[in-house]
Amino acid sequence: MINRWLNKDDTGATLLPYRDHDGRDLILFAIILVLAFGGLLCLQSISATIAENLHDDASYFVKRQALWLLLGLIMMLVLATVRLELIEKAATVIMLISLCLLLLVFVPGIGKSIPSSHGSFSRWLNLGFISIQPSEFSKLALVVFLAHIMTQEEASETRKWQALTKPALLIIPTLIAILLEPQYGTTICILSFIFIMIYSSGFPLLRLLVLGLSFLPLLGILLVFWPYRLKRFYTWLDPYEYRFEGGYQLVTSYRAFQDGSWLGQKLSLGLAHRYLPYGHTDFALALLAEDFGWIGVCLLLIVFVLFMWRSLVLIKKIMHKKFCTLLASGILIMIILQVILNLFVVTGLIPTTGIGLPFFSYGGSLLISTLGLCGLLLNATRIQPDT
Repeated sequence: MINRWLNKDDTGATLLPYRDHDGRDLILFAIILVLAFGGLLCLQSISATIAENLHDDASYFVKRQALWLLLGLIMMLVLATVRLELIEKAATVIMLISLCLLLLVFVPGIGKSIPSSHGSFSRWLNLGFISIQPSEFSKLALVVFLAHIMTQEEASETRKWQALTKPALLIIPTLIAILLEPQYGTTICILSFIFIMIYSSGFPLLRLLVLGLSFLPLLGILLVFWPYRLKRFYTWLDPYEYRFEGGYQLVTSYRAFQDGSWLGQKLSLGLAHRYLPYGHTDFALALLAEDFGWIGVCLLLIVFVLFMWRSLVLIKKIMHKKFCTLLASGILIMIILQVILNLFVVTGLIPTTGIGLPFFSYGGSLLISTLGLCGLLLNATRIQPDT
């Protein structure tokens, strides 16, 4: 026990700095905990008003998120310790299970459908005591699956097209299932992730562009079955024109950033006006800016930059282990991609997509899947003394 505290193994040999006895990085672990618990503390501030109005309990959403956080931490610790060889061997099975869960949301009595002004959304699985969103866990499955496929692919450049056939048999149905829920933002996120991963593997850029054109029919599906998507695009171009309709969320997001100024409403005045409705989900960053100002937003982004920096440092040290490198790189891309997309949405740089901010947006499935990815990241970047 004393040797472990001194960062030494049982023989007295010194281990690598800032690592536990099994080689997991303690600095990255600390950054993850800061993001996880920081997100819970910020949620208490940004969700209090809506929670009080809807449930007469200012801590309603925080209590539920705390439970999800506990489950997510358990999942993170499990995935941080399980043997990666087992995960790699089970990659295809994991992807199949993920696809089955996505299809179950359309089964009456199992899937939970919520009506809206734009139709019925089937995004949740009703497990009785809780409801989960399989599309969030499909991100985790996809990262593992792509890392496995790309590790196995040692073919020459002339066989690159054939190499994509097998994974496409699972990835395309997954994308269609998510699109039919409908989950436009998750589809965009996953497509972006796939293209980045394939390009980073050395796939020719011209062929990748041709592959991207093959997904244009998905855009046609969006416009034919959900024409409100086109209206959402027009609303994004001029949100003030539709400020009392579809543009209200984005306009009030702008106002939240403006009202927050540098110090924020909570820090400078001890209050927040809350013109932005239901912002504790996809627009959590805007409410955070309203409460804690640009200083709070900058601090948050700095922590994410530290997360990215430390992950890149660790990935550089495991380049000799192909699956671990691809898995860790995929996880980093997936998490940072969601952060960037969410940042672009709340600032109006891209249309509203429904992508939450990892660790900070309210939602159990998003939080658990993100912590699960972090557990795999800690596992993949382990460096034992003999490696």
